[in-house]
Amino acid sequence: MTPAPRYVDVVDEAEFPLLGGDVSDGLVRRGSTVRRPRGAHSPAVEAYLLHLERVGFPRAPRFLGVDGAGREVVSFVEGEWGGRPPSPWALGEDVLVQLGEWQRALHDASATVALPDGVAWPERVQFPGVRDVFEEPDVVGHNDVTVENSVFSRAADGRRELAAVIDFDLAGPTTRLLDVATTALHWAPIGPPGTRDAGMSSLGAPRRTRVLTEAYGFDQAERLALLDTLTARFARSWHAMRHNAATRGGGWQRMWDGGVGDRIRANEAWFAAERGAFARELG
Repeated sequence: MTPAPRYVDVVDEAEFPLLGGDVSDGLVRRGSTVRRPRGAHSPAVEAYLLHLERVGFPRAPRFLGVDGAGREVVSFVEGEWGGRPPSPWALGEDVLVQLGEWQRALHDASATVALPDGVAWPERVQFPGVRDVFEEPDVVGHNDVTVENSVFSRAADGRRELAAVIDFDLAGPTTRLLDVATTALHWAPIGPPGTRDAGMSSLGAPRRTRVLTEAYGFDQAERLALLDTLTARFARSWHAMRHNAATRGGGWQRMWDGGVGDRIRANEAWFAAERGAFARELG
């Protein structure tokens, strides 16, 4: 396995913790860079970021190397993030269009990603009695396009333009349908209005899902196939979150202790009840 390049630090740059993420323990900014502890998944993610740079994919952080403390170093992306709870401007349909177009471009650039010798993606965990969401991946995806992971610049007329999606820590082999379904889950959002972040309770999730998927370029059959993907994703998510809490601890355990399992079940039940409305909108 080719070792990751060594990043040489600029002397006397201060470090500032980057807070706000659910599982961003140890994340800091130093100068024009962001540092995070490395894990078993890191070599594959770093190779993926290098692939995106080689093929000229914009609006993603660049992997710069590993610092003297053994941390992954990526470029810091200047701009405004969507916020938690989301800023009103982040909830416009124009933002959904930009996200759909970004995700399509990412997938088109990621249909084939060759990892270096000795580097592999972590094995996808299987849970007894739970059908996986897909049999074979068709792309490498981001897998976590949340409001918090989306950074925007401000145009001269005040509009926000997507500068980049950051935090590729959960990137890995997936399918186009599953990665877009995950984005819709966060941005539509798909869950009971009363449990959504402030400002999102009145949003029409079926329509917003259509805006996102049309911007991506899905046809009618693919949009409707997204419904089965969402159903399968919900069925697996509870088990995956419990597994991550038990094996990875940290922010995963905090989310589990904070009731994320119950929220997954509530979202699953709400989507099952509202699936007809989604089918009418996406058909």
